[in-house]
Amino acid sequence: MLMLTKTVLALSAVVLAVTSAASAQVRIVNYNLAKLAGDPTALRATLAEIAFDDGANFVGAFAVAPTVLMFQEIRNADIAELDTHVFAAYPGIPYARGTFTTSGTEDSASGAQAMYYRTDKVTEIVSGHADIATGASRNSDRWLLSLNGYTSTAARFYVFSSHLKASNTSADAATRNTGAIALRANADALGAGQNVIFVGDYNLYGNDEAAYATMTAPGNAQCIDPFGTGNWTGVANAIKHSQSPRDVSGTLVGGGVDDRFDFQFVTSELRDMDGLSFIVGSCHTFGNDGDHYNLAINAGTNSYYPGDIATSNAIADLLFAASDHMPVISDFQVPPIMTVTAPTTFGTVIVGAVVPVAIAVSNSASVVSPIAVDALTATVTGSTGLTGTQAITAALAPSATTVNLAVNTAAAGVVNGTATTTTTVEATQNPTIVRNVTGTVLAHARASWSAKSLVTTTTVTSTQAANTGVIEIPVSLHNFGYGALQAKLDSDSASGLTAPFAVVDATELNIAGTPATLRFSINTTGLAAGVYSQTAVVQTSDENLAGATNVVRSITLTVTISSAAEPADLNNDGHVDGADLAMLLNQWGTNGTADLDHDSLVGGSDLAILLNAWG
Repeated sequence: MLMLTKTVLALSAVVLAVTSAASAQVRIVNYNLAKLAGDPTALRATLAEIAFDDGANFVGAFAVAPTVLMFQEIRNADIAELDTHVFAAYPGIPYARGTFTTSGTEDSASGAQAMYYRTDKVTEIVSGHADIATGASRNSDRWLLSLNGYTSTAARFYVFSSHLKASNTSADAATRNTGAIALRANADALGAGQNVIFVGDYNLYGNDEAAYATMTAPGNAQCIDPFGTGNWTGVANAIKHSQSPRDVSGTLVGGGVDDRFDFQFVTSELRDMDGLSFIVGSCHTFGNDGDHYNLAINAGTNSYYPGDIATSNAIADLLFAASDHMPVISDFQVPPIMTVTAPTTFGTVIVGAVVPVAIAVSNSASVVSPIAVDALTATVTGSTGLTGTQAITAALAPSATTVNLAVNTAAAGVVNGTATTTTTVEATQNPTIVRNVTGTVLAHARASWSAKSLVTTTTVTSTQAANTGVIEIPVSLHNFGYGALQAKLDSDSASGLTAPFAVVDATELNIAGTPATLRFSINTTGLAAGVYSQTAVVQTSDENLAGATNVVRSITLTVTISSAAEPADLNNDGHVDGADLAMLLNQWGTNGTADLDHDSLVGGSDLAILLNAWG
């Protein structure tokens, strides 16, 4: 039994903590398990460590638990134990086994294909499963998976797992080509533009084999080799090799790391970097540092993680014990998930206002690295009351890229604007999002001195008696034509008056359909008879809303001052007569207003003054 180092156990714990949250990017792993003949503890630990692999020698981007695991050489008797290993390797992450089929003849020919997938990230479409006879009593399996959270069929992908005939005779090569022809026929029949991933133990000894030519031949499902189509043999290509991590044979095959038997191919649809797509440079053999040609993977020092030799050595020990193949890993970016937020209303503004409406666009795909999701390029366009068009690349959530559309405020009315955000990025969830923004545009207030027409300047006249003190002059200010789509009027201030005139109160807010009264005054004390006239400048404005403007109105105050008033005219009607006599007699003997001689008693001397002024 392999004894795990404390370093490996600690790293596994870190992996589980880091990868427990669902993330959207897709990691595909294939691994020939040789009928589970290796050390089970080492196998389980190897699976766990794959989740910690950040591709430091390859894309250097992120570590994530596999989305899809495909295993070769799995017999019917092995499947329950394999379930246990997979489910235990990633506690807290939900996995399910995909459709599994085998037979007695397939079991006797090294075993079948098994696929496991994360149910928090993908769903198997069971109707897409197929068994494909590939010769030597072996079947390849095809599964159809769909990315969770996406409704586009372009977010679906097929995975084919195969174990083609082993050994290096011409007959074996011919059988492998028979299997390759069957694989291509099945995948080509799916139609053009399909997302297809081929993995497995192809047992190919070089790029000159007919099976390799068949897999990479033109057609609907033409395979693209992530390592290119050049030869992969020899020490110079050791980094590409996956078999065998052992230098001695027994139950497991030895011979050292010197063959590239384990492959991952993708169709061109997964190499266009649009939507769901292979991340170039991500395909690699887990634990292979490229320095172990014809050697056991744990011979001497392993530098798979250049900055952590201890962990690299521990992983090499795991690979040595777990199987006679090493896992192959590839990572794929996922399509964007577009989200758009916008205010439901811009409120109430006034004609001519500059009103930006913020449209925030996010790429909400949940990923641990920006390279694991396709960039979301989108166009935001305003219509029916909103104006502007802008192309953007949206930030990853929780950040957002904000576009300001403008409200068309050229005319008064109720605005029902539309902001439409669209993207052509393949398989984007929510590729078109419409947000409606409403609000009201008001006409400007119309300050007027009349309710019947727009009067911008006027004159107010009155006649006052001299020495009657301070006399107020009220003036009505109207918001002419006021209605629901017109701003209210503010009277802000008045200026321009000097003594004897003054402003009493010229500040009134929110004048609507009812006029406001502005109050001016004249102090008649000491004024000689004559005409007094001054012009007041009144500052008015729209109510306090975006787009408010100021308007000046003027009013001329003209007051005629008559001769000094007669004290005996007790009722101030301009005449001294019987009414005044009646008031005097009514106050006789008191200290009333009829005390004309100011001796504090209404009496005969006051009566004499009144009679002297009679008429």
